[in-house]
Amino acid sequence: MADELAAYFAALDLSRPEAARNALLEFMPLLVAEYGQVAETLAMDWYDEIRAGSGAAASFRVTAPAAASVTADRVEKKVRYLAGQLWTPEPAAMLAGLTIATDKYVKQSGRDTIAWNADREGAFWARVPSGAKTCSWCLILASRDAVYLSEKSAKTRSDGETYHGRCDCQAVPLRSGDDYPPGYLPDDFYDMYSVARDAAGSGDMKDIAAAMRREFPGHVTDGVHTH
Repeated sequence: MADELAAYFAALDLSRPEAARNALLEFMPLLVAEYGQVAETLAMDWYDEIRAGSGAAASFRVTAPAAASVTADRVEKKVRYLAGQLWTPEPAAMLAGLTIATDKYVKQSGRDTIAWNADREGAFWARVPSGAKTCSWCLILASRDAVYLSEKSAKTRSDGETYHGRCDCQAVPLRSGDDYPPGYLPDDFYDMYSVARDAAGSGDMKDIAAAMRREFPGHVTDGVHTH
């Protein structure tokens, strides 16, 4: 996806900013829709696997959302906003913003699919890090177990903003009796959180995250080695 976008952007004549913007207005919604459908299909398969592994009732049929939250209009608005860079001395800088936006929109299609089906089942949500390590901030949030009432509350702050950019955490629906996803160890995460909170001497998330980096530098991506 990123390579396809980069190749298309490289072929644009950036000396003609209006023409480049118009070309992107046509291309970007198609790119997001194409890869969004792939993400949606993968999310449906993944949700089916999670349900089957937990022994949930087979009568439930996983479906795609009734309506996508990432519309062509939403993508076009983002392109128009970022296109202001085409009229600057560094028009190629627009590609970075487009890449981040595309990644977010495509992932949103998969997340919408999971949220749609979990809401239909009345599942609770856990914030599950991906990869061998995650950042201290996400590890603290993951330590809370399946306490979130919605996919949105598992992924965003109370003001609706995401916790940080380029986050690869997944909001995973869990029903009573479900096994945790592989690698998700909320009890272990909570023990680490408790140590960091005591070390911080504070209940403030920023202070606790800073202590987490110092206390467990080998377990988080932003660890601080003091020796």
